Amino acid sequence: MDFTGILTALFKLVALLAIGFVIYRKKYIDEHFNRGLSWLVVNITNPCLIIGSLASAGDIPQQTVMKLVVYGIGYYVMLPFLAALIVRVTGIRKEDRGTAALLAVFSNTGFMAIPIMQTLYGDMSIFVINILNLPFNFLVYTYGIYLIQKDIRAKQEEKLAAEGQKTASSRIKLDWKLFLTPGIVASIIALILYFFKIQMPQPLTVTFRFIGDVTPPLTMLLLGAVLAESPIADAFTNVKLDLAMLLKLFLMPLLAFVSARLVFDDPVIIGITVLTFAMPCGTMGVMLSKNFGGNTRMAAGGIFFSTIVSLITIPLVYFILSKVLI
Repeated sequence: MDFTGILTALFKLVALLAIGFVIYRKKYIDEHFNRGLSWLVVNITNPCLIIGSLASAGDIPQQTVMKLVVYGIGYYVMLPFLAALIVRVTGIRKEDRGTAALLAVFSNTGFMAIPIMQTLYGDMSIFVINILNLPFNFLVYTYGIYLIQKDIRAKQEEKLAAEGQKTASSRIKLDWKLFLTPGIVASIIALILYFFKIQMPQPLTVTFRFIGDVTPPLTMLLLGAVLAESPIADAFTNVKLDLAMLLKLFLMPLLAFVSARLVFDDPVIIGITVLTFAMPCGTMGVMLSKNFGGNTRMAAGGIFFSTIVSLITIPLVYFILSKVLI
């Protein structure tokens, strides 16, 4: 493994993070711009990148791709249990445990993982990442929403208990259209094209790649702007949450390494898998908190802290991988 690759990837990442952060704080862009750019990345450029990356997936055996699908499902099934353990061990308050668990489970497997993996492992890594993360959308719009509403109910129960009243139980309402996101649809299309060995016309493939290639720089710029929306101090004042995020950054890739070694033989696939789950908290934590009335400030603080610390932990994880995957 070339250690300069990870440093190059992170240098580019930090540069665009800084630019996004500064131009937001200088008010050249605002939350409306962030939402618009996020929509563009999620609905247009990233799906194009997924389908365009199919041209680089031809060397991956079909058996390995099936293992990636099954492994991704299994790993995401394990994550809520590990997140619950992290939350309990660090002593997070009951009314904040849902938000903390949300941050622990859902990593930045898109905005940060894609540009880093593309630099380290090439275009085929994009295909691998998106196959691994097929369960992400289903889980984030079910378990993720449940965690936010769990915190809201806990605060309501605490308030009403102090007043001597009881709370009425509430059900989580889900919109199944949320699961048919462009990213999920593009991943399914890519799987179908891959397994049935359907080759797209060259002009179409080139067009998908041309549009998709803007995704990594746009996502890094957007991440910096999103982080700039919250006060920097919030990232370092919640000691218990910061400790939980530190545990996440070490335990998640450790779990991925142990489990991936049992499933895959290819060190490149193992490396991509481990580093994908070594990413910091995903911005979906803030987005869901905003949409469903959760603790947005706490979520933003956790994302900011984990992102800054991950600039150290990601190279560390990569360095360890370079020693054990020989």
